[in-house]
Amino acid sequence: MGEGTLTADGAVSVDGQTLKGRATILCTGSVPRAIPGMDVDGERILTSDHATNSTADKLPERAAVIGGGVIGAEFASVYTDLGVQTTLLEAMNDGVLLIGPDRDVANVLAKSLTKRGTKIHAEARVGKLERTENGVVVPFETPKGSDKIEVEQVLVSIGRRPVTETVGAEVAGITIDQRGFFEVDTNTMQTSRPGVYAIGDCVATPGLAHIAYAEAVVAVDHILGETPVPVDYGKVPWVVYTYPEVAWSGMTEAQAKAAGHNVVVHKHSFAGNGRAMILGETDGLVKIVAEKDGPILGFHLVGPWASELLHEGYLAVNWEALPSDVGRLIHAHPSLSEAIGETMITFSGRSLHG
Repeated sequence: MGEGTLTADGAVSVDGQTLKGRATILCTGSVPRAIPGMDVDGERILTSDHATNSTADKLPERAAVIGGGVIGAEFASVYTDLGVQTTLLEAMNDGVLLIGPDRDVANVLAKSLTKRGTKIHAEARVGKLERTENGVVVPFETPKGSDKIEVEQVLVSIGRRPVTETVGAEVAGITIDQRGFFEVDTNTMQTSRPGVYAIGDCVATPGLAHIAYAEAVVAVDHILGETPVPVDYGKVPWVVYTYPEVAWSGMTEAQAKAAGHNVVVHKHSFAGNGRAMILGETDGLVKIVAEKDGPILGFHLVGPWASELLHEGYLAVNWEALPSDVGRLIHAHPSLSEAIGETMITFSGRSLHG
């Protein structure tokens, strides 16, 4: 156990001991990003790391979440459901949460959060945070004008940066790009130094634990002299653990159109799904983006257990299945997955529910 750094010959030095192996894999992770004016103290102004490791015996009555990306949306959702009066401030200029899923899916989440009491300010530019005796004043500007709120706690969630500056990359001759990521050949995950690999948050790929796992498989296959199968980053599974959950794989409708595809889209709500009604969780929809008379390009979900339902769509996107292929498959009744089958059937010009 200890803090390791690379040596000039590509080995690893840990507290004076040198470790040498057949290869070295760097998986140094990431830390929350910080910006001036939002000085984190771990008590009133927190990052997601502080929030998840907190030993506090009570929650704040009022909290602000700055940033409406994946982490910010997840914390806004859980704070709201735990009874915290939550305000979410997002700088995006299209008025919705999240970057990645289809807009129709992201809008369902935004409406659900608002319905449950979350106050969402889009296009909000946050100014310098001001600590007071009892909390924090958060000034911000929107197209409607200037405003401010006072809360007990602020969660700053503006993304994460790679941890690459302390591992001796320069000494070992490993290239780091301008954003601070290790440069790798994604066909092998090898860095600019033969025998040294990098995976996960410290490389410029989706910052997801299961992606890091897949990248590790690529690296180990290459180390063993096998032929790795590179990760297709455009089709990986994404999940946002909000309530309702959001999940997707592949292109959004906008991305597919921008790429020149002749796009056909169909959506199916969970409102008429028997299992969703049993669960009492009918907010949500399935949205499928496909090439006209061609394969499925994107699969998007928001609703109950979207994280578990995603993988049928993930397989369909990666195998370039036709909607008609999936639509012929039997989905158990009652099940949430019926919403997927019914959306696929709609591409044939038919529908089970008119």
